[in-house]
Amino acid sequence: MPKCPKCGKEIDYLTDFILEEYKLTIDENGSAYHELVNDSDEYQCPKCAAILFRDEEDAVKFLKSETLAKGE
Repeated sequence: MPKCPKCGKEIDYLTDFILEEYKLTIDENGSAYHELVNDSDEYQCPKCAAILFRDEEDAVKFLKSETLAKGE
């Protein structure tokens, strides 16, 4: 089982926080339009909440012990 490189505890899953930023535009008729301007994932240690990855492929490899976490 992999260990978190920040806290050293064994973990068998990561928590994925999906961050999305939208722009809201309202026209003269009162119609609102949402536009996604930025989205990202943050894969965190469930024990210490350290962000370990921002890429799903890297997170999966870490959980399969195919690579070491680089941290931030």
